[in-house]
Amino acid sequence: MNLLLATSPNPFDLKAALLAGHAQHPVIIHFPIALFIASVFFEIMATWRKQPVLATVAYYNLLGAALTIPFAIGTGLGAWHWQLEGAAIKGNLRLHMICALTSALLILFLTWMRSRLRTKGDSPRASYFAVTALGLMMITLTGHLGGILSGVETP
Repeated sequence: MNLLLATSPNPFDLKAALLAGHAQHPVIIHFPIALFIASVFFEIMATWRKQPVLATVAYYNLLGAALTIPFAIGTGLGAWHWQLEGAAIKGNLRLHMICALTSALLILFLTWMRSRLRTKGDSPRASYFAVTALGLMMITLTGHLGGILSGVETP
């Protein structure tokens, strides 16, 4: 029995998992996505329940999403460079990058909008929620394309 264990390969290679050129992006990308979605949830709850503390939670989740965007973009560019060896940006890769940058700009814009509203003590209006809905749709499309590129989803 011990001989069998000694010769079998390690099913989990920590070094390969941490140092693979593309390994960080699938992990990091979930932070801005989850924080943004949590922000939307708390913003809706704050509006519905008229609870300022939920609006504060929404704001800090949105701020967290905005602060993690550079890491998501950086690791995405790294994955493109190392995993795809800097292949030409075309097809789903091009669409994924366009959608990712659009998502990032929408989150940053919403963070700016929410910060201004927070400073004035105002609640978000319909325009804020419209941009938020657009952001959710764009993030969904970006994630779907990322799944196709990573092989998790098939087209």
